[in-house]
Amino acid sequence: MKYLLSAFAFTASVLAGCSGLKAYSDTSVKNLNVHTRTDSGSFLSSTRASLDIYGVNNTCQTAYQGTVILDKETRTIGLPAERPSYLVFRFESSSFLANSSGATNYDTLFTPLPGRHYDVDVRYIDGIYSVTILERITGDRKAYRIAPVELKDC
Repeated sequence: MKYLLSAFAFTASVLAGCSGLKAYSDTSVKNLNVHTRTDSGSFLSSTRASLDIYGVNNTCQTAYQGTVILDKETRTIGLPAERPSYLVFRFESSSFLANSSGATNYDTLFTPLPGRHYDVDVRYIDGIYSVTILERITGDRKAYRIAPVELKDC
């Protein structure tokens, strides 16, 4: 079983590298901490999370900037302040025995403000997903929940 899981992990990493995804290259101040937890509920299935980032112009048109694979417990990302970004959190699951797969997305229009940091809690546990974005003013302990905004509300 150990070798089967190792082989699967290797195959998944090779396929991810060949998927054509562009890695998001952030040159901005690191202002977004993404905390991820995924658990498929079974050792015979797997779940992956990723974040697609799109820039949004003044006419609300999006341009793909890249993808961050959320394969670590915490990822720190830089998004440009005072510029809207369209964030698409993608949850992909697959089952080995049933030979099935599926995907679920959570998306929001998001504009980080200067002098603020954001914590994003990303979870996919037993088929239930949630994404929570909290805003913190630098030096303040309070956190404020950011409600999702649809792209059409740009």
